[in-house]
Amino acid sequence: MLENITTLLLLPLILSQFCFLTKKRDSWFFAIQILVSILCLESSISIGISQKVFIVDLGFFSLKFMCDIYSYFFGILVSVVWILTILYSHSYLKDEIQSRKITKFFYYICLTIFCTYGNAYAGNLETFFIFYFLMILFTAPLIILEINKSTIRAYRLYLKTQIYTSLFLFLPAIILLKYFKINTDFIADNRDFLLQNHQFASLIMFLFIFGVAKNCVLPFHRWITRTTVASTPVSALLHSVAAVKSGSFIIIKIAVYIYSLNYTKFLSENFFYCGWIFYLCGITAVYSAYRAYKTTKLKSRFAYSTISQLSYILSSIFIANKLAIMGAVLHIISHSLCKITLFFIAGIFSSVYGIHGTKEAAKLAPHLKFWIACLAFCGASIIGIPYLPGSFGKDLMIISEMQTHHYSSVIFLICGSLINILYIFPIIKAGFFSKKVAKIHLKEIPLTMRLAIIIAVSLALTMSFFINDLINFFKIYEV
Repeated sequence: MLENITTLLLLPLILSQFCFLTKKRDSWFFAIQILVSILCLESSISIGISQKVFIVDLGFFSLKFMCDIYSYFFGILVSVVWILTILYSHSYLKDEIQSRKITKFFYYICLTIFCTYGNAYAGNLETFFIFYFLMILFTAPLIILEINKSTIRAYRLYLKTQIYTSLFLFLPAIILLKYFKINTDFIADNRDFLLQNHQFASLIMFLFIFGVAKNCVLPFHRWITRTTVASTPVSALLHSVAAVKSGSFIIIKIAVYIYSLNYTKFLSENFFYCGWIFYLCGITAVYSAYRAYKTTKLKSRFAYSTISQLSYILSSIFIANKLAIMGAVLHIISHSLCKITLFFIAGIFSSVYGIHGTKEAAKLAPHLKFWIACLAFCGASIIGIPYLPGSFGKDLMIISEMQTHHYSSVIFLICGSLINILYIFPIIKAGFFSKKVAKIHLKEIPLTMRLAIIIAVSLALTMSFFINDLINFFKIYEV
């Protein structure tokens, strides 16, 4: 297992250094990237699932790694998204980004993937924090590939939000746990001090929730919409897995291992301990859905939608039973595949046709019926339309919330989903039911961009057909 984890960490790190040895427009470099990412996918699939924590002694510090069922799914998801990003970027970058900046793009993408793998397989909070903080530093330069006032403002906001919350909330939470000799390894052990001090445990959880700003709960949500000024592959990667899902992932680990599901459930049943999180997430979700409906920029609309979905996932985690955790994991997977598709389609509008607004996209939609169908599928899936991949996670969320009498969370989820319909339907309506079709000169969409979208949609669709197998596999190894 440790060999697989080492391979997954080293391959993107080595590839990042290799970026400087070749011209990025060379087809063979593209082939090398695809080959390395496929090797990583194979390693993430073949890795063994275990609760054992491996220690890597660096002399002055020790890193700890493990691969439980959550790490297993997250690692595979990172590998899949990496492959899709490479495919899409190959054609996109030639048109959108100057040649001299392509090296910088692939360099930081590889380092971002390296850090995301580190997050996925971290065996304790300290190791996770190191890779999490490095990821903040490595993703920031991707925002300013094209330097202008908007990207500089987004870059500054991103760094301020992520660094300040990490250093002044997330890190102090870890330090306090260590000070009181609470085990920070991701194993079910040595939490007696937390169990006996509910106020202290609630304070630490407060620091974790807001310290991991990638969860995007109010008031630390603005960075995610501002960073949509970055190129489409960057937005797609950040919004699908690399940035935002790392936040959801660590909260699952904290709830399951550091606190235990039973104790997390106890705290969340008391409003003044952790029960307030349901209302914060609900308000965040509905507010973001409304902002998605009101905004006229396509990528910003998808970004606000991401905030809503992250809040649903966070609420489900704090229901704190196995059904709710499974619902959160399934929604992480389905949302990642569908959201990266939505950003890829937005990239077609922006890079091929120079369209960024929803009204202009609606005029073009009748001419791009296949891609609008893909958009409709992914949008409907994220909303939770029955039998689509996004519905299975949301169904489990609603069932667990009803069983535990968290009716407010159910209401928030349903209201947010209904608002989501309002913002996704106009483009679909324009694509298939528009009576007036404007004459537009159609342009060719690059092959690898088309291929990336088709593969992402196919994987999401496949999830619907094999959902029972996925759930049964999860049950075998769930903690």
